[in-house]
Parts: sequence; structure tokens; C-alpha cells
Amino acid sequence: MVRPLLLQNFVKAGEIARLAVLNSLGDLAATHFQDVLPGALEHFKHVIVLTHIPPFKESCWHEGEVSADDWLPHFSCKAVGDVLVKFMEGFPDKQMTVLCGHTHSSGVCQILANLQVKTGGAKYGSPMIQEIVELDK
Repeated sequence: MVRPLLLQNFVKAGEIARLAVLNSLGDLAATHFQDVLPGALEHFKHVIVLTHIPPFKESCWHEGEVSADDWLPHFSCKAVGDVLVKFMEGFPDKQMTVLCGHTHSSGVCQILANLQVKTGGAKYGSPMIQEIVELDK
């Protein structure tokens, strides 16, 4: 859960302080995945992770290309990506698909043989279905 104080600080913060708040939010998200992934990976062969922010540079798309490094602190969360890679390296017989957005451009990247990221595209005021996911029963 995002703490209201962090959001309040984000709105009031200058650029340098804003990056510190973003880093704090990223650390909270990474901790969440650190806590929940062990159970998910022990019980399921394919885990689908939903996150607004792309967890890898390679999953940050802008007009068909990976975003420039200068924008990465605003468009990705390396802390979450590091946790996902760590777990998937430890569970090579499992699969993980990450569904994310935020960058408004779409793309797909394969981080590991068992870790794929799909970034959905979007236009303000025009939400749309990216794809339909069918789960095995």
C-alpha cells in the first residue's frame, strides 16, 4: 500500500526530492514482491505479475524504441526488476509474465528464458484492451 505521506511529499517535492520519493515507492514495491513471490512460485507454474511501472529498461518503450537513459528513473523501477530476476533465476522451471504500462508505448521483451515483460500502450482518455489472457483451469 502506498503511504499517503509519500504521495503528499511527492506533490510538494522539488526534482531531487521527488526522485528520493520515487525511490522509496520503488523500494516498497520491491519489498512487496519479495514477500509474495515465494508462495506464488511454489504453488503455480506460471505467475502473472501486474505493475503499472515497467521493471526493466528493456520494457520502457517510447515510439517503438527503448526510452533514453535520462528518463529511466521516471519510467522504470529497477528495484522491482532486480527482485523478479532473482526469483526467476531461482525457479528456472517456472514462467513469469509481467504486464505493465506507464510509458504509453507498447512492446514486449524477454528478460530471461522464463521472464517476459509486456508493456501496454495507452492514450490519455482512451483506455483499450491490450490482449486477452486465457488461464489454464
